Amino acid sequence: MAAQDKTPALSNHSPMDNGSAEFVYDRADHAAAWTDSYVFHQLIPYIGNKRKLLGLIKQAISQTSVMPPATFLDLFAGSGVVSRMAKQMGFHVLANDWEPYAQTINGCYIGNNTPLPFTELGGYENAIATLNRLPPREDWITRHLCPASDDHYDIRRDRLFYTRANGMKMDAMRSQIELWRDQGHIDAEEEACLLAPLLYQACYVSNTSGVFKGFHNGWGGQTGTALYRILSQLTLSPAVFHDNGQANAVSRQDALALARQLRDQRAAIDIAYLDPPYNQHPYASNYHVLNTLTLWDHPILTEKIQGRNKAAIREDWRTGRRSAYNYRGEAERAYVALMQALDARFILTSYSTDGMIALPKLLEICLRRGHTEYVLQVYKRYRVSTQRFSVKPVNVEFVLIVDTTRPHTGPDASELTQRILLAEADAVSRAARRGQPCRAAPTPVDLSPKQ
Repeated sequence: MAAQDKTPALSNHSPMDNGSAEFVYDRADHAAAWTDSYVFHQLIPYIGNKRKLLGLIKQAISQTSVMPPATFLDLFAGSGVVSRMAKQMGFHVLANDWEPYAQTINGCYIGNNTPLPFTELGGYENAIATLNRLPPREDWITRHLCPASDDHYDIRRDRLFYTRANGMKMDAMRSQIELWRDQGHIDAEEEACLLAPLLYQACYVSNTSGVFKGFHNGWGGQTGTALYRILSQLTLSPAVFHDNGQANAVSRQDALALARQLRDQRAAIDIAYLDPPYNQHPYASNYHVLNTLTLWDHPILTEKIQGRNKAAIREDWRTGRRSAYNYRGEAERAYVALMQALDARFILTSYSTDGMIALPKLLEICLRRGHTEYVLQVYKRYRVSTQRFSVKPVNVEFVLIVDTTRPHTGPDASELTQRILLAEADAVSRAARRGQPCRAAPTPVDLSPKQ
């Protein structure tokens, strides 16, 4: 994940004290592996994760003046961190994402306010303990994602996503959860509460830098990065729950289809929050291992490295969950259709100056939908290596706040674009003065009408 710049959030709205401090991520206090904070507990590492931007998003929510228990719709929920924050704030949360793993994780943390009974397994904590005690088992994970030997592997043939020891623990746990479900000992909601900790551990002990499009060449790579977790023994811990007194719900649908469905049902949506993919990297391929663990459908792939599919990526992401937002030629049209379909009092959009949709176009679309304001924050961009040269070490992350009940007044799209780009140019300049490697700051484009 990218590291957060210390620059405070900026806004074209008067600043306010909105109590965002409780959601400010602190690495020492909020490490997902051991924190007891509901918002950050066992939060999977995730590209685009908003854990370090929650204060900014809460500021945007506050500027709507909508108060809990109003309905908060999170259409691209992903890891669920924004939905968790909204739930803890007291909103009635509807969390949606079309990735199976996201539905499962959010089904656990958003869909449940308290631990489920697990009556036939002696309670939730006992079910977790039973899984931790299982003997190892060789199944799909071990055969496809682990080496033949943890000590004597062949990097030309063996996939090194997990140690063989951890792969066999994952296989044993996932197979047992499937058996319990088939035998009627657990229902779908209880299954999610067992799978969510397993999915987190599948990320924690992985021999990767956070995504599953590849693995380190050897345990931890040349520098032995993060061996403390990669070589640790996979052990499940129960999820942490939060009861906000609301009947929160989780779904797995295409965002546009769900928006149209809710509109047709005349569902009262007070705030719709949009966090669509920014770049060309599909989540379904980046996190294919999590989908395989969730679905447990044993996709047919070579057990060893063969041909171009070194990472054993499932093929169904190309047909079942291909996102228009990953393509420059399609993202704008998809966003226009979604904005037109949404029937919500306020529409909040998280986006970046590095996004697929050009900033002027994004703003024009929002201004057509209603009165638009923004809040923004300077953000350090992700780099694979701290030694690698960066053209632009920082960018601007922002939230556009659209009030659909009234037409836009104030600065037009050109002026708003100029303001955001000026904020970014200033941030890049300051980064250069601090000695961060970067080239010249980007020059804001003059988009004002020519006389």
